[in-house]
Amino acid sequence: MIDFGAEEVFVDEDGIHIYAPFENFGSLQKELESREIEIISSGFERIPQVTKALSEEEMADVEKLLEKIEEDDDVQNVYHSMQE
Repeated sequence: MIDFGAEEVFVDEDGIHIYAPFENFGSLQKELESREIEIISSGFERIPQVTKALSEEEMADVEKLLEKIEEDDDVQNVYHSMQE
């Protein structure tokens, strides 16, 4: 799968997880389908390139803000670059 853009492949009890950059998603999906490998689910996950370390107090404030944002019915996903 590396030839088709996969960067990481993990196997666990749920199946095989393949991680690839957004721009390789189509070619990777097409290859899996051509090999008749069943795709149970697929999606996009934003992974920060740079993270920010915060104090415990700042982290609590940000987490409170994130909770309020997630409560909004119009919000589908919330991402941050806070170091966890």
